[in-house]
Amino acid sequence: MTHTPAATSPHTPDGYLPAPLPSSHKAFAALAVRDYRIYLSSGLISNIGTAMQGVALDWFVLTRTHSGTAVGWTTGLQFAPVLLFGLWGGVLSDRYDRRVLLLTAQTLYAVQAAILSVAVLTGHAPLWLIYFLSFWLGCVFTVENPARLSFVTELVGSALIPNAAGLNILSLTMARLIGPAVAGLLIAAVGTGWVFVINTASFALVIAGLAVIRPSPRTMVRGSTPWKGAGTAGLRYVAGRPRLLAVLAVFGLVMTFGVNFPITLTLFAGQVYSVGSRGLGFMSTALGVGTIAGTLLAARKAAPRVSKVVVGAVLFGAAETAAALAPAYVVFLALLVPAGFGLMMLNTAVSGYVQSEVHEAVRGRVMAVYTVVAMGGTPIGGPVTGWICQHAGVRWGMAVGAVVSIAGTGLVALWLLGRLAARGTATAAERVPQPVPACVAVPAAASCGEYDV
Repeated sequence: MTHTPAATSPHTPDGYLPAPLPSSHKAFAALAVRDYRIYLSSGLISNIGTAMQGVALDWFVLTRTHSGTAVGWTTGLQFAPVLLFGLWGGVLSDRYDRRVLLLTAQTLYAVQAAILSVAVLTGHAPLWLIYFLSFWLGCVFTVENPARLSFVTELVGSALIPNAAGLNILSLTMARLIGPAVAGLLIAAVGTGWVFVINTASFALVIAGLAVIRPSPRTMVRGSTPWKGAGTAGLRYVAGRPRLLAVLAVFGLVMTFGVNFPITLTLFAGQVYSVGSRGLGFMSTALGVGTIAGTLLAARKAAPRVSKVVVGAVLFGAAETAAALAPAYVVFLALLVPAGFGLMMLNTAVSGYVQSEVHEAVRGRVMAVYTVVAMGGTPIGGPVTGWICQHAGVRWGMAVGAVVSIAGTGLVALWLLGRLAARGTATAAERVPQPVPACVAVPAAASCGEYDV
């Protein structure tokens, strides 16, 4: 999932003082920071390996079971922990050393990939083990993702956060472009088991990178966030802001019902066009080309607005609907490009809006809400999409998700317009700094107010 803030907050986060951007090469300014260069480059290699494993795992399950439902459950179980425990990931990130959390998470990722490699290569990979390892992956991600999003601040400081976040998106997009294509070739050449081995090895680079970097000291006192009520603080913050709530609602609908590509692309490759694992890799690559174009365009735009979220969601849904009806493989590939473009336009607009509207004191926990919204619906949407594909056909499985995305976006937009019209003007609370939760350690004390946690 990608995250890029559109602008820095008016509040200075984590005690950092803003620093001027370098006068040259501002598009890559964060790379001037040694630790961030190490973090980004090692993460890129690992992200490519993870993208390869995702394609290989879906293909392994499909060829073993010939069941879209099984592929759906494999995908859903990877994200079930996000739905169940996601809000607490941000709390852990606020309480404990993020570098230690990331080192632990990367080690657990590597162990999961190693077990998967041995099981597949030795021919002892029952479906229950695949499901268990998928759930394991999701549990680690629930803690790792909020920590990773917050850790960048400790590497580059507040002034470079937007630039670093943009580079993170570019890195993830490149990985999703390169990884599936390489996986498709490797599956055909050496089999899925060795793809899992390569992914296992890639985590060594991330662990080595995290071991040598030294993040800046933080002024906040770790462990000061209490457990009681901490998980709901982000939810309450979002619920009190109609615009923010609408943005996340649209994002959640699209990500739950429209973005189930591990299922739909796998089934289109295996059952509709019969293009095999190599064709599946090209599908993911076409989608990646669109997302890169969307990322580059979004980086040139001004601060995100709610209207951009709506446009991105509708564009994505329309392109995905057309792809579901594509009569030929080449046409399907071509339509995946605008689908990827619309998806990244939506993703970037949502991430930027959230980052620019959220108070620093609750940023970690609101980003945990963002993570739940982005991925927590997959345990619902994945099995539902797999079931539709299994019983009504793959084209229906993709088309239904796309139509739900468009219709849901329209309903949320109408709700927001009605809410704002009833209030006359946008709530002043959405445009001024909010009370800082006292239970979050900050340099100066502040009242919890209505966000008492």
